[in-house]
This record gives sequence, structure tokens and C-alpha cells, in this order.
Amino acid sequence: MRCPIEAGNEKTLMVALTAGTLTPAEQEALERHIDECAECRRLADEQKAVWSALDAWTVPTVSEDFDRKLHARIAVEARRPWWKREWDSLLHGRFSWKPVLPVAAACVALFGVFLVHNPVSLGTSRTAPAAVIQTQDAQKVDVDQVERALDDIDMLNQLDAPVTTPHGSPAGS
Repeated sequence: MRCPIEAGNEKTLMVALTAGTLTPAEQEALERHIDECAECRRLADEQKAVWSALDAWTVPTVSEDFDRKLHARIAVEARRPWWKREWDSLLHGRFSWKPVLPVAAACVALFGVFLVHNPVSLGTSRTAPAAVIQTQDAQKVDVDQVERALDDIDMLNQLDAPVTTPHGSPAGS
């Protein structure tokens, strides 16, 4: 048999040996190996000691009023406001503040970098300066379209102009 330590399955085999779950052929081969290998013999002896300690352990008896006390504690906890239960569980229970601190520090650092690269001054408009708007608009304007619009405005102005007589009074008066 190959040494269980070299194979990497010594824990499984030693537990199976002491629990009696090996086949008779596997158990015989492992016991022969344990007689020859000092390290495996030490592991087997330690595992047997653990099982002996577990066999010697006596389970404490449960008091007769255990159920009554348990239900009373559950009822007291159920009467507490939900926010107190959650707050206590955050402080003392399932939540750990340790992972939150580095995340919070990273968020503050990112916010600081954002402010350095994109400064915000209070009381000013967030619109772009007029020069930027004019430059952007000038790039978008079609020159021919502007010329046609100006010609149309001139033509409309000529139609709206009152016809005057040579004396300066409006015609038809």
C-alpha cells in the first residue's frame, strides 16, 4: 500500500479506520502499513485518542423548564421594536465594520480625485461660457442657410414698408 501521507488522503483514511467504515481488505492493508510507518502510526494513535475522548464525553442534560425559558426569551425579543433588533445585530451580531472602513476610505479618496479634476464652485451657473457656445454653434451653422434667411427677412421688410407719397404722407390718406 502506498503511504497515505504521500498520497494526501491520510486524514480521510485514519478517520475511516477508527470509525470502522473501511472494507476488510482496505483495513488490513492500512493496518499493515501502520505497523511499518511511524508517522502513520502516530496519526492513527492520535485519531484513536480523539474518538476515545468523544466516547467518554457525556452530553449535559437539558433542564425541564428549558422550553418554557426559550419561548419566554423569544417572546421578549419579538416585542422589541424592529429597529432595536437590527441595530443590536449590526453592533453585536452578523455585521462586521472592519470591511466597511477601507471601502469608505476608498470612496472618500475617489470623491477627492473627482473634485480635483472637476471642481465645482458654488453660486455659479453650470452652463458653458458664451464663447464656447458660440464656437460650437458656429461649427453647426450652414452658411447658405443663413444667407437665404437674411434674404427672406429683407424681402419681408420691403413688403411691410408703407408706401409714401412725394409729400411724405402715407398713400391713401
